[in-house]
Amino acid sequence: MQIEFRLLGQVEVWHDGRRLELGGRKQRAVLAALVVRAGRVVSLDQLIDDLWPEAPPARAAATVQVFVSNLRRVLEPERARGTPASLIVTSGSGYVLRAGPGAIDAHQFVRLAEQGRRALEDDDGEAASELLTRAGALWRGPALADVLDAPFAQAEAARLDEMRLACAEDRIDAELSLGHHNTVVPELEERVSRHPMRERLRAQLMLALYRSGRQADALEAYRTGRQVLNDELGLQPGAPLRALEQAVLRQDPDLAWEPPERVIRDGPDAGVAGLPLPAPRRDDRPGRVLVVDDSGVNRRLLVRALTEQGHEVRAAENGRRALEMLREGVSTGAGFDVVLLDLLMPVMDGYSTLAEIKADERLDQLAVIMVSAVHELESVVRCIDLGATDYLPKPFSAAVLRARLRSSLATKRHVSGREAALREEIAALRMQIAMTGEAAR
Repeated sequence: MQIEFRLLGQVEVWHDGRRLELGGRKQRAVLAALVVRAGRVVSLDQLIDDLWPEAPPARAAATVQVFVSNLRRVLEPERARGTPASLIVTSGSGYVLRAGPGAIDAHQFVRLAEQGRRALEDDDGEAASELLTRAGALWRGPALADVLDAPFAQAEAARLDEMRLACAEDRIDAELSLGHHNTVVPELEERVSRHPMRERLRAQLMLALYRSGRQADALEAYRTGRQVLNDELGLQPGAPLRALEQAVLRQDPDLAWEPPERVIRDGPDAGVAGLPLPAPRRDDRPGRVLVVDDSGVNRRLLVRALTEQGHEVRAAENGRRALEMLREGVSTGAGFDVVLLDLLMPVMDGYSTLAEIKADERLDQLAVIMVSAVHELESVVRCIDLGATDYLPKPFSAAVLRARLRSSLATKRHVSGREAALREEIAALRMQIAMTGEAAR
């Protein structure tokens, strides 16, 4: 059963593409309170306080229990009477919502926004823009819009709305880093009009206007912001905004946009400029490489880079498709030499895909390079334990990519050569034994 809980707009639940009817506002508020605290026990007293913060009715506890019972029937209509619920579970004197990974849109938003911010910090504007755009697209309106009279909902909505604004500002920074200053000016003007005291937005507008050849408009945006801050709060703009005004006045060359240096990136957190590609070595014999990544942008970048290095490259959008292609290659005699496997994928993550590859006796000798922005030692150890040949942390340059492919291909060819030599030796021994037996007879 595929179920989705949505908080980024009105509270909704979708089951296999169909929106469920959640009942009245109080009942939806109970569900929202559980989803906001998913994975944690919410006591009955807390739910009563969430619904009636000032004067709960005499039968408040019984009413909440009825709401929970109704929600269980809506969420699990096929559950047999008397069997325990699997989504809203009773725990002690309260309830806990058990939601699977990726089942709550707010959690997906936070994850994508954090990945996008890390990509931005690593100067990977293209990956940052894609991730942050995906994060923003999850929103359907103000968070928890239909239960905002509840205090818990107001606090959570304020937190999510602030993160939404920061996510949009991060995305605009990514667009500016890609040279899209002309296209973001209208959006920035609209956002600044709605949030006139957000200095980061105003700085972005000034920079976009300046890079679009509108220096006077950039300075006017600063003067307007200074007037708003003075009139509303009696404050002057912060140091970064004042420094930007001075840079615009002196036409500082550092404000001009320059295209980023060419770099091979393979994921949401890649980002430093790449080293010049070294001259090919004589042992750089190309191989047949499978690139596995759920991001279309990343797949195209890697396929192009590896093709330029002389490799024959194919791509898969998830682990399941990769396994199909690998097994098909074995069956047809057109197998792969190396797999570049992204660690974090929603359909089937890199750990699971790697484990499936190594569990298949037809594929277990395949060289697999794990590619990931996760730099924790535990992740590296887990991948090596599962049989990965190498672990390539992002960001990486074309030079690093060439070196890692060379190493994995050399290892595979060395193993294949040893296996071939061993087979020849065994065949020779068998022939010698047969000849000795024939002579004896």
